[in-house]
Amino acid sequence: MAKRGRPRKNPLPENNAADTVNKTTPEAVKKKTSSKTKQPAASKPKAKLRPQEESEIFALDIGTRNVVGIIGHMSEGNFCVDEAVSVPHKHRAMIDGQIEDIPEVARIAGIVRDKLEEMSGISLSRVAIAAAGRALKTRRAQLSFDVEEKESISPDDVKSFELECALKAQDELDSESENSSFSFYCVGHTVIRYLLDDYQIKSLIGHKGKKADVELIAAFLPGTVVESLYAVTDMIGLEVASLTLEPIAAMNVIIPPDVRLINIALVDIGAGTSDIAISQNGSIVAYAMSTVAGDEITEEIIKKYIVDFPTAEEMKLSSNDKSISYKDILGFEHTVETDEFFESLSPAVELLAGDISKNIIDANGQPPAAVFLVGGGSLIPGLAKIVSEKLGIPDTRVAVGGKDAMKNVALGKTKLIGPEYVTPVGIGITAAQNGGYDFSVISLNGKKVRIFDTRSVRVLDLLMSEGYKSNQIIGHTGRSLSFTLNGEKQFMKGEAAAAAEVIVNGEVSSLERQVKQGDVIEFHPAESGKNAEARIADIAGDVTSRYVYVDGADYSFGVIATVNGKRVSADYQIQNHDSVAVSEIETLGELMETLPFDTSHLDFYKAGKLLSIDYFLHDNDDIVTGDKPEGEASSRNEGALAKTFADEEEKPIQGIPVSEILTEEAEENVPEQAEISEQHEVHSEEKPAEFRMILNGASITLEPRPNNLPHEFIELMAIADIDLDNPPKSGDMILTLNGKEAGFMDILHEGDTAVVKWDYSKG
Repeated sequence: MAKRGRPRKNPLPENNAADTVNKTTPEAVKKKTSSKTKQPAASKPKAKLRPQEESEIFALDIGTRNVVGIIGHMSEGNFCVDEAVSVPHKHRAMIDGQIEDIPEVARIAGIVRDKLEEMSGISLSRVAIAAAGRALKTRRAQLSFDVEEKESISPDDVKSFELECALKAQDELDSESENSSFSFYCVGHTVIRYLLDDYQIKSLIGHKGKKADVELIAAFLPGTVVESLYAVTDMIGLEVASLTLEPIAAMNVIIPPDVRLINIALVDIGAGTSDIAISQNGSIVAYAMSTVAGDEITEEIIKKYIVDFPTAEEMKLSSNDKSISYKDILGFEHTVETDEFFESLSPAVELLAGDISKNIIDANGQPPAAVFLVGGGSLIPGLAKIVSEKLGIPDTRVAVGGKDAMKNVALGKTKLIGPEYVTPVGIGITAAQNGGYDFSVISLNGKKVRIFDTRSVRVLDLLMSEGYKSNQIIGHTGRSLSFTLNGEKQFMKGEAAAAAEVIVNGEVSSLERQVKQGDVIEFHPAESGKNAEARIADIAGDVTSRYVYVDGADYSFGVIATVNGKRVSADYQIQNHDSVAVSEIETLGELMETLPFDTSHLDFYKAGKLLSIDYFLHDNDDIVTGDKPEGEASSRNEGALAKTFADEEEKPIQGIPVSEILTEEAEENVPEQAEISEQHEVHSEEKPAEFRMILNGASITLEPRPNNLPHEFIELMAIADIDLDNPPKSGDMILTLNGKEAGFMDILHEGDTAVVKWDYSKG
């Protein structure tokens, strides 16, 4: 997201390739539209394009006012610019360096690409881009690396060290921004210093030692800023080969490493933002940005001279003319002296210079030794002088960096002389030096996911970074159910989990597979098995109570179920470790065994008739008791004993909630088990051998996995007492297995000891 202001009128010779695109003037349009009788010229056959070679750098500077594209290559330490094109936006598709209208910006970028292809004969497929510093955040980070066993430190080692250090900065920023509504992308870093065995050194490559240290400053932008850039390149079919930050790109052109010993501020003033980089002691030590830029001058012109935006831009870029003629929005024509015009803009120029100077001092801690101004906004007359005054340094220490300020650059036939071309050339140089960042684009279930290429990323890492939980990745066998039925152990297995399916580029793959640029991944989450469950009705059938009356008190008969000594209804959900008793009462003799009083000396009568113990009970039978006669004497105490216990009989408990655990002991002397319904499969078998281990100091049991698959460490993430969705602001997660650092796919064994928790000691 570059931020170039429009170039001055006719800044380049007529034969300049970078200017050929901007030939469509209002007069030219008028001539074309008025020639209605003229037949269109036959289009020339499009020349066959050859593929873009690795050494050919296509850099695209997507600015607030213009899109600039160049093609170049490295030769003998110089970056050679072969072709260049600049196309202005027709509408305000970008504001303050942020792409607002992606299709419109993509259209202009596509024109630039097409023009460059026509000029070069190259089919451009890879592009280097840069982002403006809107909402820029920076973090310093330092890491030490053990290099004692290395014969020498290789370039790949150094790159790896730097990327690990950048990742540390990323992690620190992420922990600080966890409540932010957007994520941040690392878009560039610069090394502040290297140390070898605590001695500062210019380069680590080729050296031997015991310890290497890298200290760097990493720059981050909101994901929305970076994603909009990628959306533009995606829309015109370009692969992003390198991404950097605009001030880094400009620094690589104007202030190469051998000049960075001096405390210099480079300010890239575009239309939307002013990006700042500070060098000192051989390194870039700070970045900053200001949202005050060239557009503030344009808006001041609009207000003062009542003109539209394009006219204001033209007036702003007319500093070489003695006078400026313009037409206001009412149609009146005016002429103003150039000196008078720019004098009228002094309040806005003062504001721009003041904000730039303030941000330089905030980033540097003091005024720098010198300042370079680049970008289209640096062409504003008098700006450099006012910046020097604001900083309190001589005006000879503030310069506008154009062609003469570019180091190690060969412009060839393009003759890019203006400061607005510094950043696009810098983007090309940064890409050629492999100094840009690269994001792999992976398709996950049809959604594009960008991965910062700083470490090996497995399918598992990708899924977890995208918010998939461990139970979606691994799945869990449903919880088993264990209870006793009439004193016998019963065990029901939970359903096996349906395993997750990973398909990479059309082939079934594993979670351990490393992903790479362009992979297309389909992921079908695992489905955890259903928990084993059973209701009383499943094992006892209909337990709807029927009642008989004994001495006026009602007692139930039929199929009767109790759980932990409490009567329950048919819809009761059996819980683990429940003690279930099921009995069947159909005859008077069976009822007598359950009555809460001694029946051995009693007779039972219905309608005056003595009942036998084999009598089958009927609903609502009205039965009375009496003492058994001694000899020939009849009963004289009918119903007395039964009435004493009339209030002690408990009625069935209806609809007991599953959450209600019954704890009372079951009554003793329960009759033999009644015939059990075969509606639900209940096995009177021993529970399979339990898989027991220690997690965070407590003993746990893991349910068997489907197909006897081994248990893996990732299963513990779902059952550990740790909130993965709301991590603490600081502190690391500890993942160990038997005292050693653990990976998610490590195999667990019976008796293992694992730790899954947050380490708050660093908070």
